[in-house]
Amino acid sequence: METHNHRTDKDGKPEAEENYAAHEENPAPSPEAINEPNDRPASNIIWVAVMVAIVIMALIYFIFIY
Repeated sequence: METHNHRTDKDGKPEAEENYAAHEENPAPSPEAINEPNDRPASNIIWVAVMVAIVIMALIYFIFIY
């Protein structure tokens, strides 16, 4: 089975690359790699954690030091 010029097994999972000479004409990454959905947006969680840490540190500073 072939999808997007990449070999897949019967379940549709991509197989390991064996013929590197075949990609000399099209060396770009696979369409699956470019169009991969962002189902784990860690960047949003990191910003929330940073903001919470800043607020907690500011509270500790104003309560104990100021």
